[in-house]
Amino acid sequence: MNKKACILGATGLVGSELLQILLNDESYDEVLVYTRKSLDISHPRLSVKVGNLTNEDFFKEPIPADHIFCCIGTTQSKTPDVSDYKQIDFGIPIHSAQAGLAGGMKKFLVVSSLGANADSKMFYPRVKGQMEDALRKMGIPHLHIFRPSMLLGNREEFRFGEAFGKVVMKVFGFLIPSKYKGIQASEVAEAMHKVANLDIANEVYESKEIKKLVS
Repeated sequence: MNKKACILGATGLVGSELLQILLNDESYDEVLVYTRKSLDISHPRLSVKVGNLTNEDFFKEPIPADHIFCCIGTTQSKTPDVSDYKQIDFGIPIHSAQAGLAGGMKKFLVVSSLGANADSKMFYPRVKGQMEDALRKMGIPHLHIFRPSMLLGNREEFRFGEAFGKVVMKVFGFLIPSKYKGIQASEVAEAMHKVANLDIANEVYESKEIKKLVS
């Protein structure tokens, strides 16, 4: 029996790569995209639901998908209000996982970040860590958490921090431990797809493990 997939964050760096991979995988009967804005592509197996993902009511109906891929993420510079930030990086993964469980979800795969820690004194890794801990308590049949270092790829939007980081890595990359080196968004997307379709017990994948999966 073929499967159904759902992507949250399909317009982002990892999500856009993942969407193309899933649409090319005919073992998925349908690829659902939950998004805040319309997509500029069409496909016979693509279904799109547009709305406000930070509104809990958006997820009041079960998500009918076997595999849910949550690639949602923002930055403090883009979303300076801490309440709004948490609604995105914490709220969307949790609400989508709840709706997925109601819809019979088998696997939930989420992009977190390197250094995620619920006890961190820094806001960004603390929220990511809190998100991970909350997901672990939900009884998800198979939870897979991806913690990439800085994501590399072509964004539609300009992020100064990432642009600066790329320059630093290019010049001083030989001094940076492999754990902290940037990773291509396409590699993260490929690893998520691979994990979803294999019987893998690991729960957390950092950049080193992600690269091994796709090498």
